[in-house]
Amino acid sequence: MEEVTGLFHAELFLKFAAALVALINPLYGIPIFLGMTKGYSAVERRRTAHVIAITVFVAATIATVIGEEILQFFGIGVPAFQIGGGIIVLLIGLSMLQDTSSAGDQKAKKAGEQSDRGIAVVPLSIPLTIGPGSFATIILFAHLLSDGSELVTMVPVIFIITLLVWLGLLFADPISRLLGNTSISIVTRIMAIILVAVAVEMTLNGAVSFYQGHFPAAAPATASGG
Repeated sequence: MEEVTGLFHAELFLKFAAALVALINPLYGIPIFLGMTKGYSAVERRRTAHVIAITVFVAATIATVIGEEILQFFGIGVPAFQIGGGIIVLLIGLSMLQDTSSAGDQKAKKAGEQSDRGIAVVPLSIPLTIGPGSFATIILFAHLLSDGSELVTMVPVIFIITLLVWLGLLFADPISRLLGNTSISIVTRIMAIILVAVAVEMTLNGAVSFYQGHFPAAAPATASGG
């Protein structure tokens, strides 16, 4: 996919929103949040929700602004990152379809339960709410947009999803009682299907870009054949 110019791109806005809402599923984290803040007072739980929302928004915005520069600093090509990020997102989607947490999530949950307090940033924000798949998706979508337009197109999505996460955590108890584990599980699986589709497209685009970058003579030959 080529870089898109212009300050706002509606198609990428919708694609990014679908991918990010599937990755940062506001309902998916509610049972984890309730379990790991068991014994907290109402004030402590609200404070934890505030810190999680702020951390997620700041981390996602930083990834949007300088994510690609970080890749360049480490000498990582975007096509290779697309393939790697697509595989990560695919594995996350498949684990969500099976209703199981990844090994990293399980380890983070265990560490959070042991520390009891001070878990808002790590692990509740990173990596349980926004993890490697989210960061990879953010960086790849930012790469598709010209300078400045990633802020106009992507940051509103980040803000909306962060707001949904914040509201979900603030009202975690009533939402959990209203929906129950079964409804949350159904929504999670629907999000997982969207996630798998995004991951496949991400990986295929990366593979095509990688092939064209390493075999530039193949593209003109294909074009002339059509």
